This record gives sequence, C-alpha cells and structure tokens, in this order.
Amino acid sequence: MDWQFLTQLISIEQLIWLALTLFAYLLAVWIFKGFSYNLLFHPIVIGAILIAAMIAVSTTSLQDYQLFVHPISWMLGPATVALAIPLYQQIRVIVAAGNKGMLVIIIGGCIAPLLALGWIALFDFSGSVQLSVLTKSITTPLAVDTTDIIGGIPELAAGVVVVTGILGVIFSQVVFKLTRCDDSRAKGLALGTVSHAIGTARAHQIDAKAGAFSTMALCVNGIITAILLPLFFWLFA
Repeated sequence: MDWQFLTQLISIEQLIWLALTLFAYLLAVWIFKGFSYNLLFHPIVIGAILIAAMIAVSTTSLQDYQLFVHPISWMLGPATVALAIPLYQQIRVIVAAGNKGMLVIIIGGCIAPLLALGWIALFDFSGSVQLSVLTKSITTPLAVDTTDIIGGIPELAAGVVVVTGILGVIFSQVVFKLTRCDDSRAKGLALGTVSHAIGTARAHQIDAKAGAFSTMALCVNGIITAILLPLFFWLFA
C-alpha cells in the first residue's frame, strides 16, 4: 500500500478532526443515554456544543473544519438513502394506508414553509434570510441545495433544519399526549414530515412501523419541496 499517496490525500490534521468529531458524537450519545434519553440532551445538540468548544479552543476556522470533516458530511447522503430499508420492510403497511398517508404529507409539507414565512415576516430580516427558512422541514442535503437555488443562505438553512428537527421531536411528545395519539402510523407521518431525519430517528425508537412511515414522509416531503419550491420561484418570483 502506498502510504505516501494516502498521506497526500488525507492530512494528519484532517485525521485528528475526524477522530475528534467521532469522539464528540460518541460522548454525546453516552450523555444522552445517561440522562435517560431526555431530548434536551439530544446527541446533535450536545455534539454541536462539544465540537464548537473544540473549534474555539483550537482557533480553527469553521471553513477549515468543514473541509476536514467533509467525508463525514458526505456520508449524510448515503445514510439518508439507507432509510429505504425499513421503508421496504413495511411496504405492505404503507401501501395499505393508501392516499390518506400521502395527503397528510402533502398538506404538512405545504403548511411548514408557509408557517415559517409567516412568523419570520414579523421581523425585519433580509430576503435571503427569509428564503433560508422555507426548507426547514426537509433533510439537510436537500435543504442546502434547494435554498441555494432559490437564493437563500445554505449554511443558515442547515442550521434551521437542525433546530426544527430537535424542536419538532421535543414538542411531538406533548402533542401526542394532548391528542392521545397512539397510532404508530400517525406518529411516524408527523415526525417525518415536520422533523425530517431527526424526527425519523425518533420514530424508529418508537417502533418499526412508525419508523417506516416517518421515512416515507421524510422522502416524499423532501422530494416534493425540492422540486416545487424552486419551480414556484422560477415561475412567480
């Protein structure tokens, strides 16, 4: 094996940051379990805090960090595609839901950007910032590309997506209790439509059926939004 060639592709500094990022995630998961899976200590929140602290202490720029951990960022796409496995395993149940399930996703996918635009219009934000929140309920890879197409700020969109996912999962527990919802299909559709991949991860913790319906909602809402939102701006903006 040509180790010199490999060291040219991957620097020592990049390997260190990759290792630190994985360590931060594992530590965040351990903390999450230690607090009995309290969503306030979600691994994404704790992991982001740990990584931000390491970046600040090392005086590494955010741009450099993004370059160092690009292999991990790239894996976000294949990881999202891998969610098709539980979707396939529950395909009969999903097909049995028929058009009702699709209707829920479409309605939720339309309401989400409208609500986001409504509350952010109350503040004096620039147009690019307002456009960056329209993709808050679709998974990060689609949100970043879609936001870039419509003239928003991709980095801001990625942050909004994460915050939306975490808040959606936190408040979903309250909503499910208030509505006395015990249907795994409904829980999955709600989590996947509103809270994308983070909600889908939570749905898989409920049961396989909820995870499958959440995966379907994640995919359908993401695809529809990524296609129709740029098309809408192209036609009317």
